[in-house]
Amino acid sequence: MSVRTTGSPALSRQRKAHERVRREILLAAAEVFARHGYAAATLADLAEAAGYAPPSLYRYFKSKEEIFSNLTELVKRELHATFELPVDRGQPLPGRLEVLLRAQFELMRERRALFDLLLANRPAQLAGNSPVSDLRAGLALYEADLTAWLRRHVARRELRCPFELVARALTGISHAFHGCHVHGADQTPAAEQARLIVDLALHGFRAAGPSSS
Repeated sequence: MSVRTTGSPALSRQRKAHERVRREILLAAAEVFARHGYAAATLADLAEAAGYAPPSLYRYFKSKEEIFSNLTELVKRELHATFELPVDRGQPLPGRLEVLLRAQFELMRERRALFDLLLANRPAQLAGNSPVSDLRAGLALYEADLTAWLRRHVARRELRCPFELVARALTGISHAFHGCHVHGADQTPAAEQARLIVDLALHGFRAAGPSSS
């Protein structure tokens, strides 16, 4: 009696190589889209940026629309992964939040062209094809991930507001800073950005001490 296997080491290596090439094409495409705009970019431009002839590109993606849709999925996966990083529950609340936000700023710096592209207006013909098909949907997805993270890593007694409200406020503040960070208007280091957001979220804008009249 023979034992059937679901795959071989060679097939596994082939799949990994295929996925690696797809990822390289996507990251190269993000640079092209960010530089030329979605409408002006052609498959030939995308292939050249990735180092392939246009016919070879069809082995990995069928169209420009498919490339863009996969870019949004890549953003979703990588951003979601920051919420799965280990958390030291022995740290005070500000420290835990700073670690999370710093990881997200570092991701955005590494993928600047990709986030710059997706913070711009999404092509109308692609609307609805992806869970992050527009900015509003993307923010809602981020807020949901943040709410879940708070529930896992923050005790209810540490907050004076429900988790959902805290997540909404942090989403709004973070998005404002992320926009400046991605577009290059603010070059403050990621760790400092994270500290500032957490400080604003936890302590507000009021100066310490008695207010002057």
